[in-house]
Amino acid sequence: MLPHQQMHGYVEIATEDPGFATLSSGEPQDVPKKSHGFLRTVVESNVFQMCIGTVIAANAVVIGMETDHPDFWIWPILEDLLLATFIGELVARLWAYGFDEFFNTHCSEFHWNVFDFAVVATGATERALALVSLTESAASHAGKPVFIAMVMRTFRLLRILRIFRMFHLLKQLHLLATGLFDALSSMFWMMVLCGLLVYVCAIVLTRLVGRADESDPLAPFKKQYFGSMSATMLTLFQLMAYPDMEKFKVIYNSSPVLQCFFVLLITFGAFTIVSILTGVVSESMVERGKARQDERQTDREHRLSSFVKQVRKVLQEHDDNGKGFLARNHFIACKEDILKICHDQCMDIRSRDLDALFDLVDYEDCGTIEIEEVLYGMVQLSSDVRPMTIMELRRIVVRGLHRVNQHVASLDVRMQQMDQCLHEVHSAVCPKGSSHTPDATVSPVREAVLPIPTLDPPPIGLQWSPPAASGASCFER
Repeated sequence: MLPHQQMHGYVEIATEDPGFATLSSGEPQDVPKKSHGFLRTVVESNVFQMCIGTVIAANAVVIGMETDHPDFWIWPILEDLLLATFIGELVARLWAYGFDEFFNTHCSEFHWNVFDFAVVATGATERALALVSLTESAASHAGKPVFIAMVMRTFRLLRILRIFRMFHLLKQLHLLATGLFDALSSMFWMMVLCGLLVYVCAIVLTRLVGRADESDPLAPFKKQYFGSMSATMLTLFQLMAYPDMEKFKVIYNSSPVLQCFFVLLITFGAFTIVSILTGVVSESMVERGKARQDERQTDREHRLSSFVKQVRKVLQEHDDNGKGFLARNHFIACKEDILKICHDQCMDIRSRDLDALFDLVDYEDCGTIEIEEVLYGMVQLSSDVRPMTIMELRRIVVRGLHRVNQHVASLDVRMQQMDQCLHEVHSAVCPKGSSHTPDATVSPVREAVLPIPTLDPPPIGLQWSPPAASGASCFER
């Protein structure tokens, strides 16, 4: 059987394309090419993101210093430079992704894209209004119109929103912000629970403490803090926020019931609720971290699927007979294209890695390999060590050992059969009572591998015949 006719047990690496090319059909699917791929790579690079983050931090510093020293001459120049940088970054992203992808509602970055566009558009509008107002003021020799001045002041305040872009660029801040935002729902219901608790306790304290007699020397103090529902709720909120019981010692000192009430209120309000809120926010952060890991894994699978489709297309183009096999010279011819794809996909696969991969998957040492074997090997090279990979390796080893044991058992049976045949030959050659009777203590397997006793050739003129039943000699003249 020829090497290209030996099919291995490799399953074709599936991609997200439902009609991805199969090796049997030999009809590779065209991989859609992304427009402006180089610009998109630059925009998504870490260096570009760090530069934009530096510009945003500088913008925040300028806004803060301009608040304290508004009449410094350099602020308008810096504002124009920063605005030009933001406009250039937005145009580059729009050119790289296109309007359809940039404003795609199903994209995970849709909200941030809209926010960035709104912030930059606001800054550009504010600068355009400033130029218009300057032109009109110079023409009419009058001050700025009140409406335009108010709009410009509002847009100038909206420049503060640029600082929030730091949450999008710095992943740790983004993780904290999104985790806090996800915890707002639980925090809201905790606030509702706390409000109900304060409301019920305010009703009780207002009725028991706030309705003091005029003869009571503490009546003004009680009416000040517990005389109405609003005053009592504010007092209880102050106790929960800043538990200072010494101030109300004159009230609860003579009442053990009030002492227990204030202790339980402060314990639940000042400590329990804070602990619950901390746990809620922490759980939200952990869930957001897991969601981010899942997003990274999904993105990695997308990139790996695109990588597999592109490499499969290159390999199939060098498959002359279309049977899904590749010779070494064909593999060497397409190696540069594969390395270019690896570089575009940011995969650390080198030329010597591909040479070693060819030798590893060439099991018969025939110089011909399956395309799917190469794809499987490249996927394993570009992926981390997973428990499933270790289980697959263990499965291969166990199956190999099982086959070895089967061959050993088959060999043992054959040796036993050979031993039996040797016994029959020995019995036929030597009669009973001969000195060459084998030792019964020797195991059949060991006896089978022992050297066969050599017999002297019969004398000339004698012919061998099977031994007779009467015990006559085996040789006759």
